[in-house]
Amino acid sequence: MRRDPGEGTAGLVVELDSDTDPAALHEALDDAGGEVIEELPFDCWLVRIPEAAIDDLCSLHGVVRIETEATLERGVDETLGDVSDAGGPSGD
Repeated sequence: MRRDPGEGTAGLVVELDSDTDPAALHEALDDAGGEVIEELPFDCWLVRIPEAAIDDLCSLHGVVRIETEATLERGVDETLGDVSDAGGPSGD
């Protein structure tokens, strides 16, 4: 989406550095025609923004990580699978 933005909007999870004022994110989204949908744990926000504005959002000071909202659709069990099959130490 960043390299080849479409004309639609994207739902994204944006994580900010814990020292960054979230007002900067809100202002950037307002300027781009986007919005905050929900505040999430761990200094993250679910946002909706035009795809053409994603590149500017990525360069916003204090942004640590940006992922698609599809990240929220997977639970821990779906993401990790069966940890007993991971081949790690058995604890014996």
